[in-house]
Amino acid sequence: MVGAADLFSTNFAKGFATTASISARPNFELQFNILQNTVIERLNTKIDEVTADDGLNNNIDVFLLDSEKRLRRFGNDLNEFIFDNSRNINAAGGLAGQLDDLESALNANDTDEFNTILGKINETLGNTHVSNGTTVGIFIDDGIQKLRREGLVTKDDGSNTAATSRSDFADDAAAQAAIDAARSQVTTIAQVLLLKAEGAENVRQNTEKNLSATILQIQAAQIADQAEKASEIAKVREEYSQLLNTLSLAFESSQAIVDQLSEKLFNPNAALPGSAVNILL
Repeated sequence: MVGAADLFSTNFAKGFATTASISARPNFELQFNILQNTVIERLNTKIDEVTADDGLNNNIDVFLLDSEKRLRRFGNDLNEFIFDNSRNINAAGGLAGQLDDLESALNANDTDEFNTILGKINETLGNTHVSNGTTVGIFIDDGIQKLRREGLVTKDDGSNTAATSRSDFADDAAAQAAIDAARSQVTTIAQVLLLKAEGAENVRQNTEKNLSATILQIQAAQIADQAEKASEIAKVREEYSQLLNTLSLAFESSQAIVDQLSEKLFNPNAALPGSAVNILL
C-alpha cells in the first residue's frame, strides 16, 4: 500500500504533475488555434462591415456629386457644340475660296467650270451642321440654318433657291450680283461663327476649372473617408490582437505557476527543513 509519504518520496507525483503540465500546452495550443481562427473570422466580418458601402461616395455631399455629373454632362454638350461650330468655320472658309473660283470662271466665260464650282459650293453646304447652342447657353443665330435651306448662290428669280448652273442667271451681271451677295453672307456667317467659338472656349475653360475644383473636393472627401475607415479598421485589429495576447499571456502565466508549484512540491531538494513535506520525507 502506498501512503502519502510514499507519494511524496517517489517521483510518481512529480511525474504525474509534469505529464499533466506538458499535456496542457498542446491542448491549449489546439484550443487557442481554434479560438484564433474564430477571432480572425469575426475580425474579417467586422472589417467587411466597416468597409461595406452602398457606393463609393456615401459620405460625400450629394451636392458635390450632382455638380460633378451636371458639369460632365454640360462639358460633353459643349464639346459637341464646339465640334459642330468648328466644322462650320472650316466650311465657311472653303466657301469663301470657292466663291473666288466661281467669280474667276465667270470672268473667264468658262461655263463648264462655273457649273462645276457651283456643284462644289452646294456640296460644301451639305457638310455644314446646325449646331445646338441651347444646351450650353449660346443662342446666337449664325445663319447656317438659313444657308442650308436656301443655298448660298441663289437664282435671280426671287425664289431663294440654290443655283445649280450658269443658266439660272439672266446674264453675267446677275451672276456677279449673286456671287457678291454670297460673299457678303459668308463673311457675316464666318464672323458670327468665330464669335461663337470664342464664347464657347471661354465657357469650356470655366467649366473645366469648376469641374476640376469639384473633383478635388470629392477626392478630398473620399480620402478623409478612407482615412477614417482605415483608423477604425486599425482599432478593430488592435482590439482583437489584444484579446489574443491576453489569452496567450494568461495561459503562459498559469503554466509558469503550475511549473513552479510542481517543482517546489515534488522536488525533495527544494523542501525547506522542518516543513510538512520535509517531515514526511
